[in-house]
Amino acid sequence: MKNSITYTYCLFILCFSICTVLPAFAGTWRDDFEDNITREWEIFNLDRQVEKWWINDGEAVGEIFFPGFMSLWLTGEMDWRFYSVSCRVMLEDDRNDPPYIGLTLQDRGHEGSRYLFMIYFVSNSVSIIKGVAGGGSVNQPFVVEKEVWYDITASVSEDGTLKFKINDFEFTAVDPSPLRGGQAGLVVGDARARFDDVEISGDNIPNGGPGKPRDVEPQAKLATTWGKLKIR
Repeated sequence: MKNSITYTYCLFILCFSICTVLPAFAGTWRDDFEDNITREWEIFNLDRQVEKWWINDGEAVGEIFFPGFMSLWLTGEMDWRFYSVSCRVMLEDDRNDPPYIGLTLQDRGHEGSRYLFMIYFVSNSVSIIKGVAGGGSVNQPFVVEKEVWYDITASVSEDGTLKFKINDFEFTAVDPSPLRGGQAGLVVGDARARFDDVEISGDNIPNGGPGKPRDVEPQAKLATTWGKLKIR
């Protein structure tokens, strides 16, 4: 049976951070799912009885309705570090447990190390989570609706700054001890969600992927920052 991913959240400040010199690719990897091919992606810890990911009408669809579990669809390399991920996402269906959707960055799979940037629909909140044993989280209120597309962007910087932007709202956390590099991915829990126009950019991300650049519409308002909060 697929293992549940559970973390204890506690917030405190460490006294140092670690910086690493990275190769200067400075590129962008894209997937707009128009080719209906999923070989660039892999479901983490796959359990075919409770989860699945597929392409429909040029969009990626992720589904898991097993209570208390989430599904991660990963791409990229373990040495990807300090990058940003953006996409469009919509909650399409949910059942019993509170649904949530989001992104995972610097994900190291079975090593149990990742950053999660999550949207929770019942509690109308968003979170940045350091997904390690004894990790931490920061949370902010944000009203979200089912069957509405959201533009989301998550990023991890070399100085430990973590940013999560949903449409024109942004909040920021600081991790004084950033995680090691890892893959990027899409996340769904207790729901079926649609994702599109994935872009992953960073200093050590090579240009590539099957997708084309997306036309970006101008935002009606400037981004609102809710403040820098410390995360373990």
